[in-house]
Amino acid sequence: MDTTKDLIRDIPANISDSQVITYLHSANIGTRQLRQFKTLTHATDKVISEWFNVSEKTVLNYRSSKTKLNINFKEKLLLLFSLYKLGERVFGSKEEFNDWLEKPNFHFNDERPEHFFKTISGIRYIEDRITGIEYGDNV
Repeated sequence: MDTTKDLIRDIPANISDSQVITYLHSANIGTRQLRQFKTLTHATDKVISEWFNVSEKTVLNYRSSKTKLNINFKEKLLLLFSLYKLGERVFGSKEEFNDWLEKPNFHFNDERPEHFFKTISGIRYIEDRITGIEYGDNV
């Protein structure tokens, strides 16, 4: 299963752990997808490095094809692509979703939701909250 070409288009919102494993082992996730992610989020290399718990230099190397993405980075990248698809669907646009992510929120102890991108469980937590919004919770 070569999902590289259509990875961004075909990745589901609400991706399951088994789907993540399948993508990790069947798709060529690399430089192109990282560049697409940067475009999607409008985040700086510094911010992306914080979300992925790597140095800014590592992000630059990943984007310039100097270094192969490690599996933990790929896993987070897949989860965040899926989260952005869900967020765009629920909020109506990626701009509205980005706005929500960047504003402190009472339901997150006045943290910005994007603050939780640093861990897999944090990404899953934001996914759960967005799903709650989709079905009527006020977050």
